[in-house]
Amino acid sequence: MNSYNENLHSSVLSSLESQEMTKKQLSSQLSTSMFTLYYAEGAEIVAQEKLDATAKLYKEQQHINNVVVTNKNMADNLLLSANQQKTYVTQAVTNMAVCASNIQIASNSIVRLASDIGSIYSIVNAADYGTQIYQQTLEAYNLINKTAYNAELTSQYAMEATASISEVSTSVVADGAKLTNSSVNNLLQVTTSDLTATTAVLTVDNDTRAKASIATRAAEGAIKCCEVEYNASKKAYTYNNEQFNQSLIVEVPKNFDPSVGSFTVSFDSYKSPFTPEDRDPATQNKGLANPILSYNIILVKDSKKSFFNASTAEDLVGNQDQCKSIPATQKPDDKGKYRATIAYKSLRDADNDPLVLGENYVAFLLIMFTEAYKKEINTFDEYLSAPSEIFSLAYTLKSAKDIATSRNHSEDLSKVTFNVEKEELKSSEIDYRCFFLPYTDNLSTNEDLQTLESKIETMELDEEIKTVDAEIKALTEEIEILNSSAQANAEAAKNSKDPDQDKQRNNSLKSALAEAKEKLRIAKAQLTDLNAKLKEVKEKSPKPVKNTNAFFFNLNLAENIPAGNFTSAKHKTTSNQEFEVHIDGTTTDNFGNPLIEDKNYIPVILSYYKGSEILKTRYKNSLSDWQNTPPIPYSTKPKSEITN
Repeated sequence: MNSYNENLHSSVLSSLESQEMTKKQLSSQLSTSMFTLYYAEGAEIVAQEKLDATAKLYKEQQHINNVVVTNKNMADNLLLSANQQKTYVTQAVTNMAVCASNIQIASNSIVRLASDIGSIYSIVNAADYGTQIYQQTLEAYNLINKTAYNAELTSQYAMEATASISEVSTSVVADGAKLTNSSVNNLLQVTTSDLTATTAVLTVDNDTRAKASIATRAAEGAIKCCEVEYNASKKAYTYNNEQFNQSLIVEVPKNFDPSVGSFTVSFDSYKSPFTPEDRDPATQNKGLANPILSYNIILVKDSKKSFFNASTAEDLVGNQDQCKSIPATQKPDDKGKYRATIAYKSLRDADNDPLVLGENYVAFLLIMFTEAYKKEINTFDEYLSAPSEIFSLAYTLKSAKDIATSRNHSEDLSKVTFNVEKEELKSSEIDYRCFFLPYTDNLSTNEDLQTLESKIETMELDEEIKTVDAEIKALTEEIEILNSSAQANAEAAKNSKDPDQDKQRNNSLKSALAEAKEKLRIAKAQLTDLNAKLKEVKEKSPKPVKNTNAFFFNLNLAENIPAGNFTSAKHKTTSNQEFEVHIDGTTTDNFGNPLIEDKNYIPVILSYYKGSEILKTRYKNSLSDWQNTPPIPYSTKPKSEITN
């Protein structure tokens, strides 16, 4: 390899390594900001839940206090009425006693008068019977007897009234009213004190919620900035990889199964810097027309990539166990790309070792040139690309499906059930962890962060399309004006006295028109490319999800949730592929907070490898499709109450 090629290869390698390192650093920053946002959102959710509970308590205590205030007013009125009753009844007893005494005196006098009139009647009856005096005396006698009877009856009523009014327990009622009023006053002091204390707590909780919200908004801004920077570094690496490294990419499926799985290595076809048209017609060598002999893919351990060179790569060409060769006769796809699908265990690495799950590898592309091409460019070196991005192969655990809930008797409040496809691992090596994510509003959602990159790209492309559209419109108008000017100049040239000047003006218009048409062609081609890119971005953007209000959550966060904040599932007795998670009063959400009555939660199942630490890198944990799992309301009420 000549010094120019060596320097160029060294520069490309250095640039890609630097950008890959930058991408790793930004990825680390993104992970840090991700955890910061996660715990900030957790703090805000806790603060909001506490604020809601305090607000509910405040509302209840306010209602109780209002009821006690009403009772206090009633107790005051009752005490006032009881005291008035006591005063009036005491006066009535005195007055009734005096009244009864006076009535008794009057009754006694009437009785004595009746006795005297009776004596008179006896005398008149004996001496003057039948006379006028006798009739008058008899009439007086009858009237006085009736009056005496009424007097005795009135006296009896007076005594009974005196006895009845004396029996009224006004003192007991007054004492009871006083005690009731005192008790209600004490209760009012307690409820007022509780309401005041709850008001203070409500103020503190509201401040805590506001501070947590501010911290969450700051974390949201930080993670968006980190994500933008990370995406920018990915684009920069991708661009440089496309321009200087044949766009060499290794694509490993998201859910990789070694028994039936494979991965893909793609790269751009080689474009020679020289074309056959650049060759001297007198030269007989035709190597520029077909420069490539074969493309060769070699896998190297990441720890040894710095020691891998073109000489070592050339020694492996032809070895089917260590080198995947693609002959030049095989045509690339419509985009000029080659794609090689490599089955696991079908290819060994450069050290002739079988591919190991969990090991970090890179791919190199060795392009073998034809001898004719080498002679024509007077360079006899093969082309070895820079290493691809690091990749590793890991068995992806099966994700939980068909997540549902059911309720039983009061001892078993509720449970979550789900199915998992059969795994080759032992059941003791896999832990199915169930998390309950609070389904809240007013937080940066998982959908917002996942679609951030596509939204930014879409906005950028929309702006570029608007700019190009405006340019096309301006160029179209300019061409129309130039055509009109050319026609007008042609008409004026018929009667012109200076044909040279008209010819010069006409040539100038033709030149301007040709230049405008070329610009219009370029702008239309650019618009076509932009529309194609916009369509591609929209196709690659994340698909819509059902749980649009779910807060930010992913596999990395799930793997780092502490043991007290999840519940491990157990096999159902009827099937080895069905699992259930029991929920009781001690079950918490993913932040470690007790589940709240009637609040919605998203059940999330993490398939987690808990086998040997040495083999841990060979397995990749997986999450259930929680973004499309319907939230469930937590409730300890019997099913009949929920139905009613």
